[in-house]
Amino acid sequence: MNLELVPESAPFSSEQRAWLNGFLSGVLGLIDSNLTQGPKIDAGVASIAKARDGGLATQVAAEALQSPSPSKPAADECVPSFPWHDSTLPILDRIALAEGQSKELRLMAAMAQLNCGSCGYLCQSYAEAIANGTEKNLMLCSPGGSETAKMLRKLVKEQSCTEVTTVNRIATISTSNSSQEDSVESGSRSKPISASLVSSKRLNGPDSSKDTRHVVLDLQATKLRYRVGDALGVYPTNCPEIVDRFIVAAKLDPNAIVLIQGNHIGIQEALSRRCLRSIPIDLVEAAIQIVKQRPKRNGQVRADESIVQNLTKFAESEELGELDCIEFLELFGAIPWTPQIVVDALQPLQPRLYSIASSQSLYPSEVHLTVSRVENSVRNRSRKGVASTMLSDRLTPGGKLEVFVHKSHCFTIPSNPKVPMIMVGPGTGIAPFIAFLQQREADRAEGRNWLFFGDQHQEHDFLYRDQLSHWLRTGLLSRLDLAFSRDTTEKVYVQHRMRENGRELFSWLESGAYFFVCGDARRMAVDVENTLIEVIETQGKMTTVQAKEYLKKLKQQQRYVRDVY
Repeated sequence: MNLELVPESAPFSSEQRAWLNGFLSGVLGLIDSNLTQGPKIDAGVASIAKARDGGLATQVAAEALQSPSPSKPAADECVPSFPWHDSTLPILDRIALAEGQSKELRLMAAMAQLNCGSCGYLCQSYAEAIANGTEKNLMLCSPGGSETAKMLRKLVKEQSCTEVTTVNRIATISTSNSSQEDSVESGSRSKPISASLVSSKRLNGPDSSKDTRHVVLDLQATKLRYRVGDALGVYPTNCPEIVDRFIVAAKLDPNAIVLIQGNHIGIQEALSRRCLRSIPIDLVEAAIQIVKQRPKRNGQVRADESIVQNLTKFAESEELGELDCIEFLELFGAIPWTPQIVVDALQPLQPRLYSIASSQSLYPSEVHLTVSRVENSVRNRSRKGVASTMLSDRLTPGGKLEVFVHKSHCFTIPSNPKVPMIMVGPGTGIAPFIAFLQQREADRAEGRNWLFFGDQHQEHDFLYRDQLSHWLRTGLLSRLDLAFSRDTTEKVYVQHRMRENGRELFSWLESGAYFFVCGDARRMAVDVENTLIEVIETQGKMTTVQAKEYLKKLKQQQRYVRDVY
């Protein structure tokens, strides 16, 4: 459980105070454990222990905010280390490593371990919120998906954590929102602000299989401030076509009015802001209760018992994670849904976080994003990314959307403008590095800049080609190494370019360079880290153990930082 270490009088926003309380609680929990078990505690952790005893929590909190700290995306090098805090480990291995730990830490092991911020927490603080009953939604971990949600349900049930009904959950959220609304800072996750679309320009060539957009949003009417490395949270809405299909599948009146947090709104608007993709267990449980409680006619008892059995089996099956809500409604078409029950059972759409691809020094009233439009076919049905297609297809210039700034405490340019930077960002992972380079240009920074970028085809998928070529000519970019995997018989990725230039890469590290990685956590980031260890080992003439220790020191110095998702 988080300790209230940072007083309300401290000069932080409510979100910063909540994050700091979670961060300090986690660290102090490790201290207590370490003091009991006897290992050495480093000076930084010991200073926080003294702060708790000496009443200096506010001072330490301020230092924690000024120092790089975890946020979106997963800068997991900045948080206390747990053996299961590794996104490459299968979930069952993580759960096994957490065996015998507290219920909070076992719940944490079920998370995707990316600290991506999509859920509004870190992996540890989300687990703590579930354990202490302040968070009832077990489906917030987007990267973990149904696998994480299913494990969380299992752990909550095993540990007899407090369970509430959907009605109670809605009431709790409503009460919490109303009591905190006045103190929440505008432009935060819980109080987003309205921005408008300026443009959504395709970056790929016409023959590319990809559709990557450079999205520009107007912040003129807002007071939002961001720095390079931050992310922008975007609250999406569902495609009207999907909403209409849902209403038909549930046999609802399209003109129905429902009650949400004290407000009466139309069913179509309500569903436009509800998650219609993954099936919440609340929806299945609501279906079971409807069938159990409806009046029985002659010969219907046995049929209803069969439906309840099938729903119960469905709740424990793999189909719960594979199908979407519309498919579930069609599969159990005999259930007499009401609009209010449906809306209460569905979770609100969670915001999508996009790395910001602009510097406010150059674009004071705008924010830029690099968005990959997602659409694929599943069981002969088109599935579209709810936020990406909103930004690329459904929102027209001038259209409004709700946004907030999600602060990154670790992932940003070095404070010393003379320090070199190495950036690895294939695909949309290039987004924050466009912002980094814009800021370096605005600051007239003297530090060298080296970018590794890759995608499928150079002719069609060289994102920001003109801008990068310009920076290469002006010298802002000291080096630009490219890897286009589909242009050669043997696929070449950014890690191959790193290996080819290992001697110079290690030389940059030895001269104090920062090493940044942005992109896919599951494969690319893992391959890049393994290659970096290999380069350090080879060029530094070290053993593998020594190379890993070298990398560990880079992490501790916050010179190796990842923005992965």
